[in-house]
Amino acid sequence: MKRVTISDVENSVGFEIDAETKASILKENLAYSILDKDNYERYLLEYLKVLDANISRSGEHRKNDWENGWNENLEAFLKTKDIKSLIPRYHTKSNIARLNNQIIKTYDSEFDFKFHSFVVDSIVKKYGADLIKNSGPLFKICEFGCGTGYHLFRIAKFFPETNLVGLDWSQSSQRLISEVSSFSNAKVSGRNFNYFAPDESFEINGNLILTIASLEQIGDKHQMFVDYLLSKNPGLCIHFEPVSEVLSKEDNLLDYLTVKYFEKRNYLKGFLTNLKNLEKEGKAKILETRRLNYGSKFIEGHSLVIWKPI
Repeated sequence: MKRVTISDVENSVGFEIDAETKASILKENLAYSILDKDNYERYLLEYLKVLDANISRSGEHRKNDWENGWNENLEAFLKTKDIKSLIPRYHTKSNIARLNNQIIKTYDSEFDFKFHSFVVDSIVKKYGADLIKNSGPLFKICEFGCGTGYHLFRIAKFFPETNLVGLDWSQSSQRLISEVSSFSNAKVSGRNFNYFAPDESFEINGNLILTIASLEQIGDKHQMFVDYLLSKNPGLCIHFEPVSEVLSKEDNLLDYLTVKYFEKRNYLKGFLTNLKNLEKEGKAKILETRRLNYGSKFIEGHSLVIWKPI
């Protein structure tokens, strides 16, 4: 049996992480084992069957699904007042995950969520601290497609004096953020925002922009949101999303299957290619693209893209 180490997270993000996150990794003591040959073959067989099956595709038609899903989290929080009720259920659906291009069996029901949080926290702390240092009092951290706001309420602990805004097309999201903010006194507010019809009245000049597994839901219809970002001039945009362009899909079986799964679910497509074209046109500057080398059962869905408009 293996355990997640500080080096695992540092190898993922590409830099030495902060002391607080290091302590969290050691405290959680996340255990896992690599699938043996027989279980790996069963996993691949299940994967191929999923790719042959009829499964839901992302897009505008799923708005009510997300409304109902986040409402379940809202009802759970109202009953328990437990911040853990904000964790989306897709983070705890399976004990099979990915780490360092291997398929693993995990022994903590929140393994996927916790490792993901270590990575998100490390990157947001690094880049957020630099932006806050050089910004004025109106600076905000804005997460688009925030869902329950579970990342924002964690990030709020790192930047207690900074206003955070969670934007989502679900009304349940705004109600949940309001309830949790009142309970926790965190400086997090909610606002309605639809990727398919961006709200031009929301200003983000100089702010830190985040998307975390939310752009995945718009397939190839990302141009409207990119145009919105270009026109509003944020200080920095950080995306943790499915990015097929950074995977070795031509010579790696798991990567090849992952891209097939992206296509099957109609996940984000052509986003990084679009940004590279904008960079050639002098409209954007890409600061980093990075494969983070972890994921859930069927996909490595949180590759990193950091850029800013010019």
